[in-house]
Amino acid sequence: MTDRRIKVLRIIAYCLAPVALLVSLLSWSASSPVASSADEDFHLSSTWCGLGLRDGICEAGSDDDHRRVPLQLIVANQCFDRLPDQSASCPATPSSELIDTDRGNFTGTYPPVFYSTMGIFASEDISASVLLMRAFNSLLYVAMMSALFVLLPRARRGLMVWASLVSLVPFGVFLIASINPSGWGVLSASTLWLALLGYIEAETRGRQIGLGAIALFSTFIGAGSRADSAAYAIVAIVLVGVLKAERTRRFMRRAVLPIALIAIASASYLTSGQTRAVNVAGERISSPLGNVPQSWADLFWNNLIRLPDLWAGAFGAPVAGRSLWIGTVAPGLVWFPVMLAFGGVVFLGLRRLNLRKSLGMALIIGLLVLLPMLWLMRDHILVGQQVQSRYLYPLLIILVGVSLLGFHTASAGLERVHMIVVAAAVFLGNIAIQWFTIRRFTTGLDDFWPNLDKNIEWWWGLPIGPMPLWIIGSVSFAMVCTLAVSYAWRANDPSTNTERAVVRI
Repeated sequence: MTDRRIKVLRIIAYCLAPVALLVSLLSWSASSPVASSADEDFHLSSTWCGLGLRDGICEAGSDDDHRRVPLQLIVANQCFDRLPDQSASCPATPSSELIDTDRGNFTGTYPPVFYSTMGIFASEDISASVLLMRAFNSLLYVAMMSALFVLLPRARRGLMVWASLVSLVPFGVFLIASINPSGWGVLSASTLWLALLGYIEAETRGRQIGLGAIALFSTFIGAGSRADSAAYAIVAIVLVGVLKAERTRRFMRRAVLPIALIAIASASYLTSGQTRAVNVAGERISSPLGNVPQSWADLFWNNLIRLPDLWAGAFGAPVAGRSLWIGTVAPGLVWFPVMLAFGGVVFLGLRRLNLRKSLGMALIIGLLVLLPMLWLMRDHILVGQQVQSRYLYPLLIILVGVSLLGFHTASAGLERVHMIVVAAAVFLGNIAIQWFTIRRFTTGLDDFWPNLDKNIEWWWGLPIGPMPLWIIGSVSFAMVCTLAVSYAWRANDPSTNTERAVVRI
């Protein structure tokens, strides 16, 4: 194959990959009903009031911390929440029927940016509004990841591709294509540290400006969505400092941007009421094995030995019997292969370590242990109560990326067989959890026939049914995985692989 033909095929792949990813995420945006994510009644009412008071959308309530919003926003999931055998065919109320509620971001519990942005799409047609919001968030993710890929030097692109792919399922695909502010936290974790790393390393003015702009925007959306995302933005910036800090005038000049980003994220974190509202009940919790209250030492030990449950929960594994989202308990076909792929990539990355990379990984792993233990012990609760796996998910995204530092080819150090296995595992996890999610909401999990179009109890008023939607999403995600493998395939060809066997960050 001539170099010209290879170049043309690569350009085609560069164009097809974001389109395929967008189609896959759009299929996810229609795979679940309104109010299908955690605490979505809160997020819905907050979104409808994100731009202030508007007639018929968000009106003044009975008190300063109350608003009148469409009743449907509050009761949309009451017939199926935590009832996995119940479909989403709940009785609908007219959007003109308003209810006075304090269930929303009316006192600054969350940063306002996410809700203000989503509020642009809020209208009297609740279903159409939610679909538009989900589509916008899907497009935002694809646009930012595509821009980052183009601006990063070739030596960093493989790291981005494989770290993103192996950490995308199941939480990523669901949260990105949702109206949960955690979706923006996923995007920030996926882009900020790598954009800032590229900014520090950039050899041209154009790349430096472009990557700096992505880092700024990534900080803005992370800090503007959740307080913990603002904190993770600070972690990402400090991580880049650990990896790249040096006593040179060039670094000192470029360090101005990271310092400014820390100031932005810190201001958002400190002014958010969410930092004081992690736990809704600080009472003593009894052991799930009995009714005897636990001492501090007993609670510490029980949480420590169960802590890996929270990490596994980020891949869909049940945590203390709790569901992944609104009664959707992921089967082992979802979380087992994905968790193996993630762990395999991290361990493969350990083949190349130096002091800076070791310190960076130690920082993230330390936070994965320290943060949940602090939250659990502070509120005197057990793993599986209040503290959710998705709170730690951004740190896992960063961890797998850091583990691949030091590999500068499109394969990020993965052999061909590794790439095939990883892509297959992620693909399998994605099609399984999407099928399971659609089944859970269209009929409930008391029905298990493969055909998603059979005996439908709930569906959108769309011209496409559940089964065609799942097929389209599966094919498009298969294309994403195939393009990732094909992009990196030649990196393992001895005639084209020029990577030097040295450990470089």
